[in-house]
Amino acid sequence: MNYFFSQIVADKRIKRQIKLLQEIYDANYPITLEEIADNFGISKRTLFRDIKDLNHIFSDENVLEHTTFSGYTINHKHLIEDLVVQVSEQSPLYKIVSNVYDEIFLTIDEWADDLFLSTSTLYRYLGYLKKILKEYKLELKLTPVAIVGEEVNIRHFYFHFFYNTNDISSINKPTEQDMKVFQGAYHFFKDKTDRKLVTQHRSSLYWIMVTRKRLEQGHTIILDKDLKNIVRQMPTYKIMPELRSLYFPDIEEEYVTEDEIMYGSLLTLDNYVYDEGDDYGIESVLDEEAISVMNQFLIRAFEKLDRKLPQEESLSVYVLYLRDVYLLSQLTPLFQRNSMDVNRLIKHRHPAIYTKWLEVLSDDRIKKKFLIEYLEDVAVNLTMFTYAQHYGESGEKKHILFTFDGKKAYINYLSTLVNSFVNPNIKVTFMVNQHITNKIIEDLNVDIVVYNYKEESEEFKCVKYKTERMPTERDWEKINKLIFDAY
Repeated sequence: MNYFFSQIVADKRIKRQIKLLQEIYDANYPITLEEIADNFGISKRTLFRDIKDLNHIFSDENVLEHTTFSGYTINHKHLIEDLVVQVSEQSPLYKIVSNVYDEIFLTIDEWADDLFLSTSTLYRYLGYLKKILKEYKLELKLTPVAIVGEEVNIRHFYFHFFYNTNDISSINKPTEQDMKVFQGAYHFFKDKTDRKLVTQHRSSLYWIMVTRKRLEQGHTIILDKDLKNIVRQMPTYKIMPELRSLYFPDIEEEYVTEDEIMYGSLLTLDNYVYDEGDDYGIESVLDEEAISVMNQFLIRAFEKLDRKLPQEESLSVYVLYLRDVYLLSQLTPLFQRNSMDVNRLIKHRHPAIYTKWLEVLSDDRIKKKFLIEYLEDVAVNLTMFTYAQHYGESGEKKHILFTFDGKKAYINYLSTLVNSFVNPNIKVTFMVNQHITNKIIEDLNVDIVVYNYKEESEEFKCVKYKTERMPTERDWEKINKLIFDAY
């Protein structure tokens, strides 16, 4: 379950039931409540009640199977994702947000009756929702229950709500009409611009779905005058008016305003897939000061990273991303944000690169000029670009030297593990017949040394890492991080 949806499923009981389902599903044997209770740190009585609730939810299907002496299994004709859907959609907050999206506005008492909850419990759930909405610069009105704020932020919340919960919930997915809009617009752009066009298909569908819904309900975007002047210079905007009937089918003419067409142009930047060598096209949309600030920032950043400034073709990825940050942030800084799951992954895997980007962003003029509010998210994106660029380069490979100690077949086994760990972008040497010294490291041009024994005879003049005698999963993960940070 992704972080966003775990916030929406505020009910601890439902979260526990989803975890329980996953635990039973993942077990390769009939698992007992005693084992699960020990793993979860909760009582068997609580788990037994959860099992009864799950059997009630799956009343029409033979999902959970139990034998008296062995334990619980899940009939694997069912997909775990489908089972999680059925449990997750019991979440009160999911039902409330979905109904408000459809403009079904109920009072607190009406919601309490509809969800079979006490008003005090409902207020507690709505407190969770208030915290989530605050992250999107929105508020929750309670008379009746409704989401209020700037239209651009409301759309942003609904996009992320459905985009991030789609893999879990079956409610409110893009329709065939949304698919036709995307395909028609994609082919239209491709034919009219005669340019390579790579865009995120699934993300685009959800933006189309939310935009269409809000327009059908009569909610329109109002853009800042200065931003509109910039958008008029964008290549995508020049052909957007021709897309009016295709992009906004069945929408009343009065709602398809110039601002909505410009908003559609800006959304193409949020779905853009970056590729080296793409045309910058920045002179027409960024002023001289913004271009100067961006260039100086990149020079300073790569000095901090102790790397050469990339050639123009590779640098284009950073320039285009920062261009999009500049433009979309004037719509709303929320476009800077990543999912919590992506941020956690990249910080964990590439801490050295991430930290350096964050340090440079924190005290650079670009923060104010480009309205960068979510420094960590922008630093994460720049980290991913840096890793992709350097890890994918076809130049000299990084060299990792493994020197392990062991008897008989153990060394052969470790050697096999190392070989299974290798990928084409890493040069690996497995050495057991010599004591490793700085001279060997220098002669072999080694970047990282990995060993599984105590070594105090010499301080290595490169990155080093000592594993357990039998390298653990944590060791391999740590080695991975060292390699990632070497790029």
